[in-house]
Amino acid sequence: MVSQSIKTSFRLFLAKCLIHFKRLTHVDYSVDDISRLIQPHLPLSLPISVPKGEGRFTLSKASISMPLNSNHIQAEVLGGIEVTYLANPIYRAHVVLVVQAKPHYDHSIKNVLLTDLRITDINMLNDEYSILKDTSSLINLFVPSPVLSMVTGTMKTAFSIMTGTTASEANSYLQMYLSGSKQKVLDYHKPQIENIIVELAASEDMQYNLDIDNFEESLFIQYGKEVIVEDGHLRFKF
Repeated sequence: MVSQSIKTSFRLFLAKCLIHFKRLTHVDYSVDDISRLIQPHLPLSLPISVPKGEGRFTLSKASISMPLNSNHIQAEVLGGIEVTYLANPIYRAHVVLVVQAKPHYDHSIKNVLLTDLRITDINMLNDEYSILKDTSSLINLFVPSPVLSMVTGTMKTAFSIMTGTTASEANSYLQMYLSGSKQKVLDYHKPQIENIIVELAASEDMQYNLDIDNFEESLFIQYGKEVIVEDGHLRFKF
């Protein structure tokens, strides 16, 4: 019986020859391969800033593609926003983000990472997963019934009574809800969401460290030149 180490050595020798004679120029990874690496990390929930309240943005699902005739990886990401005030949910919405980035191989640390990331689109889904209260419903949340008859009905007055503050930032934030537009609230949080995605892509958690114990990855550590998107695949080029 031929030992595993001899088999591995022979495969390595053969691969070296193929690379040297330009018969082995690259190794491809498919959309399914990349998806399998990402899915275990989802869902992922992160805080977003809400004046005098609490908010979270949750990434729940990512659909990966590598369009032909392009040099980038594209992800259609399903996310959710939730905002609460005084432990009461006042806003929920599902959003879809389209994110594009280029792969890059860092020879010094043997990692594959994402660069040139950009968010090309953020859209809100018209589904049942949404709460946006009208003026009276919001005030009812913040003001007990016995007190309700004593206020004029403005959001500023109601909020001040319940929180003991006249914070203009919080009042301005809650005033957005009075228009009845879920999109206006999403537009307010868009910059935060974009920053979350950019910072997440740049984090170590989103870098893939090549495994020296994996035959193909170990081979690339020794002889690899670059990682690109080509012909609809993530291509490791020798």
